[in-house]
Amino acid sequence: MKQSSQILAVFLVMLGVISFGKGVKARRNVGIFRADTFRLVETEKLYWGASPAQHARQLVHDNVWATLSTISVQFGGVPYGNTVSYSDGVGYSKEDSTGKLFFYLTPMDATGSDLSVNSTASVAISMAQEGEHACKMDVEDPTCWKITLTGKVVPVPADQRHYAEKVLFSKHPQMEHWPENHGFLPYVLDIENIILLDFYGGAKHVPVKEYYQIKL
Repeated sequence: MKQSSQILAVFLVMLGVISFGKGVKARRNVGIFRADTFRLVETEKLYWGASPAQHARQLVHDNVWATLSTISVQFGGVPYGNTVSYSDGVGYSKEDSTGKLFFYLTPMDATGSDLSVNSTASVAISMAQEGEHACKMDVEDPTCWKITLTGKVVPVPADQRHYAEKVLFSKHPQMEHWPENHGFLPYVLDIENIILLDFYGGAKHVPVKEYYQIKL
């Protein structure tokens, strides 16, 4: 009789756990478990065997917009972040990726205005920008890759503007029809530093030369 009661008690406890599993907290726990499981897969498929330079180039190529931060003229030197479109090559083919970041900017915007005074800037890109399921962990988790590139954002030389516009318009066709009287011009980031966080253990400083040598 005592053994039967114990079996019944265990059954009721298990039933309660199953019922609880339908609640919000349990769903959150399942989500965490799934994220951890994905992280193990991500570690195997995306981290091992790939260099930080490869990850940096991949992250730049897989996105089409970034946060471009300048030294604000309007706000007395405060870092000013602005969302801007960019392209790293003609079209979406990896073979055409150059690693260079081209922008289409106007002096009528705060970013263009700032750059006319001080071309120093930084560009930040996150894997989370690639869609809802790009990062299974929190955006701040190191497995959700993120990169910051610093340097000078300068106008593309006149003899290279046609190519730069081809690069930009191939991914952002609307740009071609933006008002001519707004003074839009192609700009490019002259990269000086590349800081990548793609896994636990701290950020990596990717040599610029190594970054450009990568073939995707």
